[in-house]
Amino acid sequence: MGLGGILALTMIPKVTIRNVLLICILILLGAVSFTVWRNFKTSTPEQLVEMLPDNVDVALDNIDYTETRGDQRFWRLQADSVSHEAQQKEVSLQNVRMTVYDQGELGDIELTGQSGKWFSETGNIELTGDVVAKSDQGLALYCQELFYDNKAEMITSESLVRIVAKDMETTGRGLKVFLPEQRIVILSQVKTELSNW
Repeated sequence: MGLGGILALTMIPKVTIRNVLLICILILLGAVSFTVWRNFKTSTPEQLVEMLPDNVDVALDNIDYTETRGDQRFWRLQADSVSHEAQQKEVSLQNVRMTVYDQGELGDIELTGQSGKWFSETGNIELTGDVVAKSDQGLALYCQELFYDNKAEMITSESLVRIVAKDMETTGRGLKVFLPEQRIVILSQVKTELSNW
């Protein structure tokens, strides 16, 4: 056997576990790439517009918006889904979470509701459906609807409300929360139960 024959024999690739694994990985990667390409083709802009509900200009999922005043964050709004109607100048929200920051002794106030509206021109927010507001200090408010007036920095409600604090529970109809003054007023049918007295 000459030198050419010896070189030809040494160039025959060896089948090893490493080579077999490499081939399997390449085949698997190709199959995954093909599946992704086939199932997640991009839609044309026309198809995306057709998917929007009637009277909706924009629809988004998982939004997170923070309102600032100067260099300070004032409130933060989060929602699972959003639809915007430009003519109405309002944004419809689903599964809403809102934080009003730095409210003095109350600390941050966390608000949640099943749905809501954000009025983009004024910055006002309306929450409806199992609304809960909780402060860092343990004060909790429960009602079915709540309205936040951005300019007046006031929270109001016309529904039945229940406020729970340490050793106290107050119920009534209608509510005004003056955030700068940290003052809460229940408007009518007020009943307070004290515990541990």
